[in-house]
Amino acid sequence: MTTVTVRERLVEAASAITTDRGWSAVTMGKVATRAGVSRQTVYNELGSKPALGQAMVLRELERFLAVVVTELDGNPDIVEAIRAAARRILEMARDNPLLRSILTAAHAVDGTGDGSSELLPFLTTDADPLIAAASAVIAEHVSGHGDLTVIGAELDAAIDAIVRLVLSHVMQPGGDPDRTAGDIAWIAARVLRR
Repeated sequence: MTTVTVRERLVEAASAITTDRGWSAVTMGKVATRAGVSRQTVYNELGSKPALGQAMVLRELERFLAVVVTELDGNPDIVEAIRAAARRILEMARDNPLLRSILTAAHAVDGTGDGSSELLPFLTTDADPLIAAASAVIAEHVSGHGDLTVIGAELDAAIDAIVRLVLSHVMQPGGDPDRTAGDIAWIAARVLRR
């Protein structure tokens, strides 16, 4: 049995509120009440509402990266592993209520969001922690693939580009996840196997 930390409970509570009513409805008091702790505990664990938002995004990233690791470790062909991982990520993103909440809030102009785009930078302009974490996990798991023809700085650049490409499609889906994953795999093949 795994023990859920206070921090995890707080992030889960904030995610639930954001999914149900939007980020603008999240207050430290509501998070505290939902998690069954004091408001001061929320501040002690997370510091601020923006830090709470970043923690939510990074928690979702961990879920997505677990899928990527499974695909990378389970397929000896790096390009096929990337295709499978990209497809699963795009499918998860399409069905992820928190991600949908963040994206629809950012598009409140059409009346579908809550007018809050405070979380969007964690996926766009301030996405460096997300990109760095994803790139590090992927680099660790692709190093065992013998079919790579790039190493060192070139491999780091290729991984960074692939992560950014997938993130771009998560943020603005361009069509069928299977087709998009195939396109990403085609690009990966040309970058990783020169």
